[in-house]
Amino acid sequence: YISVKRLTKEMVKKLKDATLKEVAQLANVSTATVSNVINNTKHVSEDLKKKVYESMKVLNYKPNEIAKSLKVKQSRLIGILISDISNSFISKVVKGIESTLSEKGYNVLLCSTDSDVEKEKEYLKVLMGKRIDGLIISSSGAGNHYDDLLKAKVPLVFLNRCPEHLPSNMVKTNNIKGAYMATEHLIKHGYKKIAIITGPMQYSTGRDRYIGYKRALEDYAISYHDELVLEGDFTIESGYELTKEIIESKMKIDAIFISNNSMSLGSYKYIKEQGLKIPQDIALYGFDDPEWADVVDPPLSGITQPAFELGVYAAQKMIDTIQGTCPEIREIKYLDPNMIIRKSCGC
Repeated sequence: YISVKRLTKEMVKKLKDATLKEVAQLANVSTATVSNVINNTKHVSEDLKKKVYESMKVLNYKPNEIAKSLKVKQSRLIGILISDISNSFISKVVKGIESTLSEKGYNVLLCSTDSDVEKEKEYLKVLMGKRIDGLIISSSGAGNHYDDLLKAKVPLVFLNRCPEHLPSNMVKTNNIKGAYMATEHLIKHGYKKIAIITGPMQYSTGRDRYIGYKRALEDYAISYHDELVLEGDFTIESGYELTKEIIESKMKIDAIFISNNSMSLGSYKYIKEQGLKIPQDIALYGFDDPEWADVVDPPLSGITQPAFELGVYAAQKMIDTIQGTCPEIREIKYLDPNMIIRKSCGC
């Protein structure tokens, strides 16, 4: 640890505009070592890194990011493209990304696409103009608008919504497993007519949760019916309208599995407005575990995703890719979801 006894009077006077040389003096290392730690240009032992970082903190030393980026040809900026920052799951993911990148000296440029492919394309142009070092993307859909990024060899990590045909690293929840667990739980409660409100099938999240639902029905010999599968768009409005469609169609169902938190809220709202009882008239099981889930009456059961951990893993994979320490050309990392059991499913 750095001792304050080594702070000279001159250094104390210059705490507001400390130099790299003064950091080196306090840490008792060479200026080259300090530079290597800041720019990550050469290997430095963890002990020396710790001394340098402590000295920087004590002296309130702020590297000149512009000069540093010109020297090492890095901007220390990572672009993040996400679908909807207002979604609580996405917010937690972004926190995981930001905290991890910040610790490594990176800043982020965050863009929310509202799941609009054209908007995503425009943001990609803007981010590329900022000389970003890499991109973490939750895709707005299929398409070939990532081809230019691949040709330019921009480090890419896809998160949550992943175009499966691209040779890039990806991290996501095991959505098939999560949907399977939710559907299986409803089946074990004795429900046989289980509807699903899926997300858009153009997204891997929508497809995978549908696959998990269907696979559970097959494994438990429960009849599958096309009319019990309704495709939503991950919004409150679609959850509301599709639940209305189910109820007004007089389909004889006893449970609904809903593929994300926003649609769960819309579904819950409609059922309550109709004076129906949950789970007596219709049981609900959601995907995600939003803050409101244990406040409503009855509390909503849901599949919880490791949102913060997804962000941390994506950020670390990005750093490894930039630094050339990521051996895989294409790795798909799945993080396991967990079940949250409350009263909406009949428990």
